[in-house]
Amino acid sequence: MFYDPDQYVFTNDFSDHYNLIKEELSSVLNIPLKALNEQTWAGERPNYLESSFERNLAWKTYVFKFFGISHLPNRESCPVISRLLDKYPQIVTAEFSLLEPDTHILPHRGYTGELLRAHLGMVIPKGNAAIKVEEDERSWSENKWLVFDDSKIHEAWNKTNEIRIVLMIDFEPNESVQKAKEVCEDVLKRTNDQHMMDIAPNEEWLRWYRNGAFPLKV
Repeated sequence: MFYDPDQYVFTNDFSDHYNLIKEELSSVLNIPLKALNEQTWAGERPNYLESSFERNLAWKTYVFKFFGISHLPNRESCPVISRLLDKYPQIVTAEFSLLEPDTHILPHRGYTGELLRAHLGMVIPKGNAAIKVEEDERSWSENKWLVFDDSKIHEAWNKTNEIRIVLMIDFEPNESVQKAKEVCEDVLKRTNDQHMMDIAPNEEWLRWYRNGAFPLKV
């Protein structure tokens, strides 16, 4: 269920910049939550979670890019990551993903089988923190990649007393920029994901995609 990360061109480049990426993570880790059109972390999919933490915030992301839509304030805060994303346009989604202690992301499937997902370990606690894709379970390590197909049933958990953070990336595995664009537009056009629909209807997501960025604060 997991793929060799070395077969994808971007993985070593990100790993070579790992210390700088970790510095950028440290610089944004404690910023307050704000509106989604400002520099901010965002609560993710509480209906996917079991947690002793407040469920709306037990899984948080710091989004740089989501299906081809850039989050400009977050990207400006992390210029190393932003430059790497510009270098590899086959990457369609990129974000820091933070799991609070005693939190379980329940089994689910991703948006499409046309992409692969990659996790780069950033802050990995000791103990029972892992991801399971179908029947294949793996643990994260700092500055190590896990690559998998998130259209398969998968789940993740952090049963430790510390936070877990990965850099999460979705990418077109054949490195086709045109295919990556087609997949983004198709997902945004047809998704009925409730979390996304609570933010905006499909037409608005497509407009943001065609503009290349989420709207800024006015």
